[in-house]
Amino acid sequence: NGFFDSKVLSRSHAEVWADARGRVCIKDVRSSNGTFVNGMRLSKENEESEVRELYPGDTLELGIDILNDETGTIVHRKVSARVDYAGAPQDS
Repeated sequence: NGFFDSKVLSRSHAEVWADARGRVCIKDVRSSNGTFVNGMRLSKENEESEVRELYPGDTLELGIDILNDETGTIVHRKVSARVDYAGAPQDS
């Protein structure tokens, strides 16, 4: 489990796991501000997504940046990470 102190994430936002074959997968679990892989939102707001496999080098974003209406500056940042993991399946 991962826990982030963030105002842009839902209480239960997304699930990430490795399957029996070693593939790392993610699913949005009805978040408000979305789960994005390489800039593509996995599901509509408050809808559960299909399972999406993650690959080394993918960009994962949880939530969206929230801007100040008057200044346009970011007041709450999304959680963003590049996917990299040991034991990634190798092409045979």
